[in-house]
Amino acid sequence: MKDLRNNKVKIIILILVFLIILFILLKIVQSRKFNFQEDIIFFKLFSVQESTIDKDYKIEVVKGKRNFQKIDLAQTVDIKTLVDKKIAPGAKGSFYVFLTSNSNINYEIEIIDKNESPKNFQFKIDEENGKLEKNKTKKIEINWEWPYEINEKENIQDTKDGKNIEKYAFEICAIGK
Repeated sequence: MKDLRNNKVKIIILILVFLIILFILLKIVQSRKFNFQEDIIFFKLFSVQESTIDKDYKIEVVKGKRNFQKIDLAQTVDIKTLVDKKIAPGAKGSFYVFLTSNSNINYEIEIIDKNESPKNFQFKIDEENGKLEKNKTKKIEINWEWPYEINEKENIQDTKDGKNIEKYAFEICAIGK
């Protein structure tokens, strides 16, 4: 009788210890904001903090020259489109390029990928070609978007591209004509 009672007490103690350990582990996981499913699906790429965003870039346009400005994608993202502070399909952003010149000149703006961009990644330049007056500044808005859920084939491609988005780099090129 005593042995049966001791066994019941031991089982109850083991269950309580197990529940306490389980509770502690859950609190640790929650405190780290770890979300296994999201981290696997959207790839924890890089963290973007609102205070670091600078969406303005300056380029001087010179006749016959191609001038470049490196753009940091993380600095141009619309924070509201991030998923748990990650750039993933569905994210979008914008930035401004300020063109200047010391002469009246025609210009053209191009996006130059420094490495392979995500297949479904899109840029929209408000005014790709135009005229720039001497000693004037022209503000050009450039928007980007990474659409998601286009179709099953594209979703597979987005997943593949998501693994390399942290390495994606591009520049804006202003060509003086």
